[in-house]
Formats: sequence, structure tokens, C-alpha cells
Amino acid sequence: MTTTSFADARSSGHESGPLAQARGLRSFIEHEAGRTESARTMTADLVKAFSESGLFGLMVPTALGGSEADTRTSLEVFEELAYADGSIGWSLMANASTSCFASIYLDDAPTAVLFPSGVAGIHGGMFGPVGKATRDENGFLVDGSYRFGSGTGHADWFAAGFVEQENGVDAALESGMPAMRIAFIPAEQITKRDGWNVLGLKGTGSFDYAVESVHVDEAFTFPLLEPVQHRGGATYQIGMFGLVAIGHAGFALGVGRRALDEVLEVAKTKQRLGGDPIAGQQMFLHEFAMHDAAVRSARAFTYEAFEQAEFTAIAEGAPTPVETQRMRQATTYGTRIAADACRFAYTWAGSDGLREPSIIGRCFRDISASTQHVYVDNNTLTAYTQTLMMFGEPSSF
Repeated sequence: MTTTSFADARSSGHESGPLAQARGLRSFIEHEAGRTESARTMTADLVKAFSESGLFGLMVPTALGGSEADTRTSLEVFEELAYADGSIGWSLMANASTSCFASIYLDDAPTAVLFPSGVAGIHGGMFGPVGKATRDENGFLVDGSYRFGSGTGHADWFAAGFVEQENGVDAALESGMPAMRIAFIPAEQITKRDGWNVLGLKGTGSFDYAVESVHVDEAFTFPLLEPVQHRGGATYQIGMFGLVAIGHAGFALGVGRRALDEVLEVAKTKQRLGGDPIAGQQMFLHEFAMHDAAVRSARAFTYEAFEQAEFTAIAEGAPTPVETQRMRQATTYGTRIAADACRFAYTWAGSDGLREPSIIGRCFRDISASTQHVYVDNNTLTAYTQTLMMFGEPSSF
């Protein structure tokens, strides 16, 4: 008798789309995992596979050859890829979100260059405005040293955040905030430095790079705080914070679930010297059930938060301030729950998690590295509470 799970039924409408493509690549991603970590970036064979699948264009509007995925589909794809290998889920998240912003916030002339003939292209880089730039006749002269350029090991174009300078000081907007912009620069004009020797997320290609007095036409930049959407549907109106959070959230959920699935298999056969088989130890059984419930609950909350924000964006043009912060709250919460699950799996796996290659060990290292990202730090939680106190929200109970 064949049975269909709730998860299968829920996702059945996506089986010919991006989620099906991601699932179809799982075994190949797993096969390449060792090479990915050794190379410290996505392998050439995986880059080819992702290009052919169209997944680099997951979040790119259909007008430019992308999938223009809704929030649920994007979450499911990132979750699936991170389940196969955290580094690949993270890399694709970086490439897809960078391409997303280039595709919706740049005007027609630059997008024709970055997305030629409807090809999604491969874009990566660092949006943090750590660079400086002065205006010249047609644009900006940009300088900056960048770290954590996830997905740049195979990128054709690099993003580089900068603050515009006037008379040697930061230029300001009418709001008083610094005039921050994002530039898109061809890979051949970038000085690549490496610098990616880390505990976890080893295969993400998050290399250091520099922009050294590179002229960038203003058309190839957009304002960081007040970007204008030029194309694409209402999903993009969840805003940059929400669009970035999708990838971080899906990554954490995928890695957390993989660690739990792996330790459950280990427990079926593992027995430490002088002890009962793990599968028969009440402490393991109890703790597993709690972590399993926590990851499932975090997943449900995450999907609810993003879909509610998307619903409001479609209906009203933008999510509420509370909904915007709730997407980040859910992402940080999910990352912490996944980290707890990976720590549990690593502890109970014993030497199975210690000796490489180990999927459990890799999950533990990858999620531990992800917790250091500024996007899931404590400020995301305090900002949520402050926003809720400021704006309030009708009870849904």
C-alpha cells in the first residue's frame, strides 16, 4: 500500500519546479560534499548542475529568466539543499539572494548585462557597506576590502556595499542616515584574496576580496536603504530583510533536520562499551523526541511568519513592521533550535560524529558557523520585541 505524507501532499504542486530540481540534485550534492569542503567552494560540476537546473535564478523574476519563487518554494528549496550539504545550501542562498537584488533593484540597461538573454547569471558578494566611494562624472570610484563573500568562488559578478563620500566624510540622506549603496562589479575587476579557512561552512566559497579604485557606472548601483523595485511581483515587497532571511531560515531548518535523521540511524546500531544500546536508552529517546518536536515547531513558525508577511505584501504593498521583524525573529529562533538539535546529535553520535567524513560532524560544524552571522544575532530578537511594543498587533488567538 502506498501512502502519501502531509509534507508530500503539501509540496506536490511544486514537483515540476525548483523544489523538484533541488530534490533531484540531492544524491549528487552528497557525492560532491567531500570535494566541496576540500575546494572550499562549490565544485565546477555542481556549478554546472545548478546552472542547468535554473536554481541560481530561484529568486529572479521570470522576466529575466528566473523562477520568481514565492516564499514557501524558496524556503523549501534552501531547506532541501542544506539537508544535502549545508555549504551548498548556504552558497546557493548567497547566489540566489544576490541575483534577486540585482534583478529587481537595477534598471533595464544593467540587468541586460547581468542577465543576458534570459540567463539568470551567477552573482555573489558582500552587501555590508564597508567600502567607500566618491562620485565622478558618470558614477562612483569605489574602494573597499570585503570579507565573507559567500558564493564568490564561482560568481561572474560581485556585489560590494559602500558609503558615498563628500569632502572626505560620509554623505548623508535627508533622514540623517549614511548614503549607502550596493555596486555590481564584473569578477575580472575584483582583487580576490582567499582568507576562507574556517571551522564550518567550509565549502561556501566565502572568500575575502577587494575593490581597488574601480569605476562603477551609477546604473550598476542601487541605494541600500531605499531601493526601488523595477520588476517582479508582490512577493519581493516583503523587503530586503525578508528576502535575505528566507535563505538563512531554510538553511538552518535543513541542517537541523539532517542531523536528527542521521543520529536516529546511528542509534539503531550504536552501543558504547559497557552501556546499553543507544536505541534502548530512555534519555536518548526522550531527548530526541523533544528536539524533533522543536525543529518541527520552528519550521511551522518560520513558514507561518514568511507566508503571513507575503500575504500582507500582496494585499497591502508591504508587510507590517511587526511582520517584517517576525521574519527575522523566526530565522534566529530556527537557527538556535537547529543548533541545539545538531549539538544533541553530535553528542550522542560519539566517535561517529568526530571522525571525518561524518555528516553529523559536518552538520554540527556548519550550524555552529552559521550562528556567528550578524543576521541571526541577539539584536534581531530585541528589535522584534521593541517593534511589537511600539506598534502592537491584534491577537490572532
